[in-house]
Amino acid sequence: MHNLVFMPGFEQVKSFNRRLGEVGNLGSDGRPILGLDSRDLLEMVLETDPAAYLIPAHIWTPWFSLFGSKSGFDTIEECFDDLSEHIFALETGLSSDPEMNWLLSGLDRYRLISNSDAHSGEKLAREANIFEGEQSYFSMFDALHGKEERTRFIETLEFFPEEGKYHLDGHRKCGVVLSPRETIAAGGICPVCGRPVTVGVLNRIMSLADREEPVRPAGAPGFVSLVPLPEILSEVLGVGPATKKVRTMYAELVRRFGSEMGILRSIPPEELRKFSSALPEAILRMRSGQVIRHSGYDGEYGRISMFTDQEKRELKYGKTFAMNYPEPVSTPQAAEPVGSVPMAPSEKEQVAGNVVPNREQQAAIVSGPEPVLVLAGPGTGKTQTLMGRVNRILDGGVDPASVLILTFTRRAARELRERLVRDRPGGSPVPRADTLHALAYEFWTEELGDPPVLLSEESAGQVFAAANPELSSRECRSVRQEISLRREVMGGTISKEELRYSEHKATLNLVDYTDLLEFWLDHISGADGSGYTHVLVDEIQDLSLLQLKLVISLTGDGGKGFFGIGDPRQSIYGFRGAVSDVRGMLEQVWSDLKVVSLADNYRSTQEILDVGGSLFPEDPVLRAHSRASGTIVRYQAPNMGLECSWIARTIRESLGGTAHWQADRDEEKMLGPGDIAVLVRFRGLIPPLKRVLTEAGIPCSVPEQDLFFHDPRVSLLLREAGRMFGTCPDGEKELPVCPDIVFVRGPSAISAYLTETPPFDVLFWKSRPFRELERAWREYGGWPGVLSAVSLLGDLEGVRARAQKVQIMTLHAAKGLEFEQVFLPALEEGILPFAGGDFLAGKGRSRGDTDIEEERRLLYVGLTRARQGVYLSSSSRRTLFGREVRLGASSFLKELPEDRIGRIQAKAHVRKTEKQLSLF
Repeated sequence: MHNLVFMPGFEQVKSFNRRLGEVGNLGSDGRPILGLDSRDLLEMVLETDPAAYLIPAHIWTPWFSLFGSKSGFDTIEECFDDLSEHIFALETGLSSDPEMNWLLSGLDRYRLISNSDAHSGEKLAREANIFEGEQSYFSMFDALHGKEERTRFIETLEFFPEEGKYHLDGHRKCGVVLSPRETIAAGGICPVCGRPVTVGVLNRIMSLADREEPVRPAGAPGFVSLVPLPEILSEVLGVGPATKKVRTMYAELVRRFGSEMGILRSIPPEELRKFSSALPEAILRMRSGQVIRHSGYDGEYGRISMFTDQEKRELKYGKTFAMNYPEPVSTPQAAEPVGSVPMAPSEKEQVAGNVVPNREQQAAIVSGPEPVLVLAGPGTGKTQTLMGRVNRILDGGVDPASVLILTFTRRAARELRERLVRDRPGGSPVPRADTLHALAYEFWTEELGDPPVLLSEESAGQVFAAANPELSSRECRSVRQEISLRREVMGGTISKEELRYSEHKATLNLVDYTDLLEFWLDHISGADGSGYTHVLVDEIQDLSLLQLKLVISLTGDGGKGFFGIGDPRQSIYGFRGAVSDVRGMLEQVWSDLKVVSLADNYRSTQEILDVGGSLFPEDPVLRAHSRASGTIVRYQAPNMGLECSWIARTIRESLGGTAHWQADRDEEKMLGPGDIAVLVRFRGLIPPLKRVLTEAGIPCSVPEQDLFFHDPRVSLLLREAGRMFGTCPDGEKELPVCPDIVFVRGPSAISAYLTETPPFDVLFWKSRPFRELERAWREYGGWPGVLSAVSLLGDLEGVRARAQKVQIMTLHAAKGLEFEQVFLPALEEGILPFAGGDFLAGKGRSRGDTDIEEERRLLYVGLTRARQGVYLSSSSRRTLFGREVRLGASSFLKELPEDRIGRIQAKAHVRKTEKQLSLF
């Protein structure tokens, strides 16, 4: 994202630059390159000087902007969070004008400004802001705030927005330009290459607009749309705007009338006639807005014409215009008038890519009444098929209260519910969608009337350790993992350690995840029925035996109404007890189980599917729907630093560079930061990658750590709550200056009591993590509810929270997501396939403990997250857990077809330090 920063003096600028230099690279381009949230940049601006301010730049451009369709937000608050009140002005950019922005009531309170890039003299003032009064920083600062005692903000000078490079939708490479309605009709897909089109400014504004006609806010400055004089003269003379003929007439006009701006805005037309009879006509048409608009799209500038093609031909043969000018005749416009095509919610969904089910999907949707299992490979439309099944059930008159949808995460459940609400007509009720654990927690509470405190994984480990004090920390971890697995697979005998753990939980009214499921299964097995006539299960391959038996118990006799969907080749939770053969298990229970396979992939190119499919030579390879070609590259680095640097450099090239001059070179190859992911086998590989990407100025996020409860200060408050309510037994008090009587009254009371007590500061109490903690405390009724809610959420819930950045995450977290490009680093024997943290730390664990087939499936998940590009890399040596290891390339790489994978060689200069390697 691009932002404009204003400072009242050069001393403040120097101070600000020093701070920026500590977090980013200021020397690589005229614009500083920072791996920094815009919200955090604004905080630095405000801390530098109270009179400094920030204005988001060209807010609608698909690339690098606040509301851009490729990498932006839907609201200012989503971007600037607790500091949103300090944003008071927005720059509209070339492809929009104030009138288009007046379609959004949420922008009424902001002053809209326009600026030109200062990269060439003739472009200055093609867009500009007109003030009247005292010329000073502070008077203009006040005027932008609406305080106009000394200086008035009169108006802005604008391009006609159709002339901007991103006004309409399309693909420049394919020569396809689409209006918003045409984009909707095409499902957002280019009819030539089959890939998503670049959604332009008009479409994006319309998708967020809440008005059908623009409404000018009270006190808002006006605006004037102009065309540069050389472009007008080019039409009048019938030659190019950069020709000698145009330059000569331009110079004569400026000598005669003083400035280009005067000619465009105020010189009477009759005074221009001596130069050309067509010139005053062209100026009049421009001033009245009666121009012909050829809209820009996907990086291609539009054109504004004063004359029709017929008139241009006549001008060549000496046509003149009368001195007594009539009212200009309106000429046709290429673009749709602003506000004339408001986008209905259903149309917005069509832009997102909803399509008619294919034959296999339709077969899955209509199958029954016998139980149905759908084998849906990656990118085969799993969610669409599931939603189609639900809508068919509801359209058949089934009571939504008798339909249950089970998902793997609460995030997925929330997204399904939101989609159902949009899809169902007239606000009709929708089925329940949630996780098994959340439903089991609710069942426990209803049955016993006393909600327990649910332990997180970390807290459960602490309670287990407290119940078994004779065990070392390593023994605690190992024994507890064995007990957890035994309970999920419903086998083995109960040990004395497990008995002590259960008694300790009961004493404190605590439960873990498995307790909830066991309790529900025990009670529902003897019941007359669950009350559900239809049970639909997403990601069914990830269920443990305990979870699967609970699902079967919830389902009607003979499996009637059961619908499960998933992909056995993406079963990656065996370490948690996931059933390895779900199909075989269900066929044992229901002999009439109907199995439907989905084989058409709508995500990846065939090259990527072929490489992924090579890991399972006995299975058929998915068929790519896309006709595009894919890129698969392998890089062998001498060391970890060079590998990280190669990833950062490749990402910058994929983004078109992080500066406009780089992007303009080849925009059809550009991606947004959120189109790219770096996927690793375990979290310990993330820190060096994040550091190098940040140093390179690449916006990146670790979404598994971005949830509010991972903020260190929120985590401190939650640990203190855990001490008080038993989830952290025998823990020491961590907030000695905050009495318990204050703490139990909640976050607001704590903030009032602690104010600026370290490690807390004034800004923390206004931050997004703390405000989300306050919201959770109110929503869940106090600390016990917050602790249970956080435990139910889990780390996978926030994976999409920072989609406008390059996301660095584990392979497990990436399942269910998709990206244009995926980087898979550290493909080394012992990492993938994983040999265990103890082995990598030199503690002697055997590699024989590894489930090779599950590791193979994990790599398959990583490969098939990508639509068009996969980048594989490994390093000859790497630092892990404080020691250098030399592991060798992963054995899985030998199974991939070499003819489908390009190779990149490392450069010879590899003896530099890791820090030097990262600063390329």
